[in-house]
Amino acid sequence: MSHIILPTAFLPPLARLRTFSGAHVSASLRSLRDFYWPSVPSRLTVPVRKASTRIHDQSVPDSGYASAEEDDDEDDEGGEEESDGLTDEDEDILRADPIERAFAIKWITGFISRSDVWIEDTLDEAEAETRRDLVEEAAQIVSAFAGDDEETECAVTRSFEFNGSVKVELNDAPLSSEDHTSVGLQSWASSILLAEKMCGSPGTFGLDKSRPLRVLELGAGTGLLSIVAAKLLGVPEPTIIATDYHSDVLANLSANVQTNFPCSSFVIDIRRFDWESPDFSHPMDKPFDIILAADVIYHAKHAEWIKGCVERLLTPNGTFWLMIPLRSTGRHEGMDHTVEAVFPESEMAFGLVVLEKKTIGRQGGVGRADEGGYKLFKIGWAI
Repeated sequence: MSHIILPTAFLPPLARLRTFSGAHVSASLRSLRDFYWPSVPSRLTVPVRKASTRIHDQSVPDSGYASAEEDDDEDDEGGEEESDGLTDEDEDILRADPIERAFAIKWITGFISRSDVWIEDTLDEAEAETRRDLVEEAAQIVSAFAGDDEETECAVTRSFEFNGSVKVELNDAPLSSEDHTSVGLQSWASSILLAEKMCGSPGTFGLDKSRPLRVLELGAGTGLLSIVAAKLLGVPEPTIIATDYHSDVLANLSANVQTNFPCSSFVIDIRRFDWESPDFSHPMDKPFDIILAADVIYHAKHAEWIKGCVERLLTPNGTFWLMIPLRSTGRHEGMDHTVEAVFPESEMAFGLVVLEKKTIGRQGGVGRADEGGYKLFKIGWAI
């Protein structure tokens, strides 16, 4: 190949997605496949890697769930880059370029998150069916990105079974040694324990099949809580939205949803959501009956930002379930107190309050060395 065009040049701006036909998007996806997987068939799958050991190290990374800003590149079509007489090594270097790869992952996850509007924007049923097929194809490309990342040689496929009936399979990708905001690439003990409790007593957590529900997960990471909620609620499908901030986390999250619901990529809606600068446009424009979050407080400001979001997003009778680890050492020591500072006890308080609080002891074989236990908050509106 003596001529190569980079993703920043050939992927169309998502801000104008509604103006592009299925044929245009199909060509873009084909170019993306040809760029990253030139010798692989179009139907891509995630390589499965099994491991029996944990990959959590003893360090305590910062959270990547929220950030003050992000480059807005939706309207930037990029500039075409060419190279003549490229060797195979040159091509491999271009494919491994972290900026191009991050752009491609962000584009494909952004495309999936906007796909519902794009599909509904045509009255031609054949075109609509083509667009639905392309969204499925995009989900497979996301899975491929999650599966062949250069760091995933140490990735772990983890299988969970809760209450003897709810089975979940997740890809835990290794944390980047250069990007401390990628914490959501792994499944943490707080989410595992909360998922176990949800499966043991769905009614306690408001997971009632008899009524339509809107469920939101903040800082979803690998998506364990959202996937468990979807499996507990079953059909007809509830509205479940899993959110996170980091582009690599969102890509891995999309792959995990696809793994657990291979027949439908629409069971869980995946969205980028920044707590510090939240976007409350569709589908975040309507309140939620249940909001879930686990191990998402890594800075005193996080509790404040989350409270602002939950105040806007929780229905009058809704419940916000928050599980966090109790760390007695390190820079994240005492983060549970930041939650208690912004969510007061229910007595003589107004607004969002702590309705119930329960301390859970450390579970054998689960959790990091710096986690001495866990605290589960049930938060709602003061009566």
